[in-house]
Amino acid sequence: MRWFDRSDFTQSEKDTQRFLFFSILNPVMTIKSAAVFLLIMENEKIKMNDSKQNFLFFCPQYHRPDTLTYAMTVDEKKVTCCHLITQSPFSCPCQDHCFYHGRIVNDSESSVSIKICLVVFQYVKMNRDQKKMRQRIFEIVNFVNMVYKPLRTFIALVGLEIRTNGDLISVTPPAGANLDAFMKWRNSELVTRIKHDNAHLISGIDFEGPTVGLAFIGTLCSGHSVGVVQDHSDAAIAVGATLSHEMGHNLGMDHDDSSGCLCSDDSCIMAAALSWKTPRSFSSCSSSNYEKYLTSRSPSCLLDKPDYKSVVAPAVCGNGFKEEGEQCDCGSECTNPCCNATTCTLKEGSQCAEGECCENCKILPTSRQCRAKQDDCDLAEYCDGKSTTCPEDVFAVNGLPCDGGQGYCYNGQCPQRPKQCVKMYGSGEYPEAKQGCYNYNTRGVYYGFCKRPSNNQFIPCQQEDVFCGKLFCEGGNDNPNYGRMVAIGTCKAAFFSDTTSDQGQVETGTKCGDGKVCSQNQCVDLQTAYRNTNCSAKCPGHAVSTTPKTHPLRWN
Repeated sequence: MRWFDRSDFTQSEKDTQRFLFFSILNPVMTIKSAAVFLLIMENEKIKMNDSKQNFLFFCPQYHRPDTLTYAMTVDEKKVTCCHLITQSPFSCPCQDHCFYHGRIVNDSESSVSIKICLVVFQYVKMNRDQKKMRQRIFEIVNFVNMVYKPLRTFIALVGLEIRTNGDLISVTPPAGANLDAFMKWRNSELVTRIKHDNAHLISGIDFEGPTVGLAFIGTLCSGHSVGVVQDHSDAAIAVGATLSHEMGHNLGMDHDDSSGCLCSDDSCIMAAALSWKTPRSFSSCSSSNYEKYLTSRSPSCLLDKPDYKSVVAPAVCGNGFKEEGEQCDCGSECTNPCCNATTCTLKEGSQCAEGECCENCKILPTSRQCRAKQDDCDLAEYCDGKSTTCPEDVFAVNGLPCDGGQGYCYNGQCPQRPKQCVKMYGSGEYPEAKQGCYNYNTRGVYYGFCKRPSNNQFIPCQQEDVFCGKLFCEGGNDNPNYGRMVAIGTCKAAFFSDTTSDQGQVETGTKCGDGKVCSQNQCVDLQTAYRNTNCSAKCPGHAVSTTPKTHPLRWN
């Protein structure tokens, strides 16, 4: 059984293709947005000959018979191939990458290998000009947004790193190894620096075989919300199509494997293989998969609209998303009476054009409620009379009883084990797993433990803590949405290969007894867990606090 479903995107002569990216779609809502991070990697081990100012690009052979020898003269801004020996059979015009091998002129001991159909690699071809490289990435993201627009989905690029001083991970031809390495780096490093929902690596290294992209399926808002893409084409939109395809996998889209999957173009984004003609639209099957994923998984991270100040791409007037320097943006088909669609500025006499605290082009007063109380753990918010946006979401104090005593509030949620089973196995009713299931947590094995300091170390639970270790469920679907299912009789658990992506534990704040909750995989009393559950002195008559609801993302 597989840990996770992955899907790869291949390059062949088939007249089909797909691409990946992520965002939010909700049939009841208008455009939502998602935050995406891209990491661009250049080829390995770039060295410079100081006497001639030539760059020599060395790439490992990786058992290829079609590697090359190459030198690049920087001053003349061109690439020169020296003593070409063989040419790859994959160098036909319909392909975007090929390889040569040989040696440098007058140096019989030299050996250089590189792919050259991209004229070395986009970053090198652009003479190491980061401005040009960033512009290329923005073109890719603009294309992705164009493709996702019919799905009422907006892609916000909130982070971009171009690595020029060495790789953060070891990039090799096996796409699967790159995907795993990038996922671990993202979970351990990137999520601590940039708030985002999805991350992708674009690499100049040629992947093994015909694969040009790889991503996990249906993993948005999790530690596996990643993908890797080969920079396989000189055309930015072709790479954008592949990126959109892989992001589509993260959003729960499968390959178009039926003649009934139709789109407006000759080929569709989620076709299994790359086409000579760049696809620009999703098929009916992809749209259906996307809607089904949003309905069944309810990826909560897509509900948080990114702050326009965090977007790194240049503002584009008419994309329907207010960005830096814009007063408003009502899209290309604007019906907003407060906004000038041509200039993305407010019309004369207008104070605002959108937002929970904007009505009839005016900012609402402080008496207007802009966000209603959602449940026992939430509080209502009111406009401040100055901003068009509703103030930061706040919630009831941690430890307040919720859902009829079934749980205790924690960071605005009412975590309960049955609800976590629905999240893990999909919609439906799940009976409470028996005490006998949770007793397996005292074994300290991969399917039953409390703490996991390393991938292969499982610390057993004390008997009083068994409800704060591995989550056990009964009934429902056979396979979990995340991880690999382990079944012992009627007891089901999900196992993950590494600690950085393990989502199979009972969540922090879950009720584990009367007046007790899970904290650091131990069942402790409320006073120990939160130290402020009795807040009547602070908030007389209310017993709540206005703690910001940060909507923490669960990357592990």
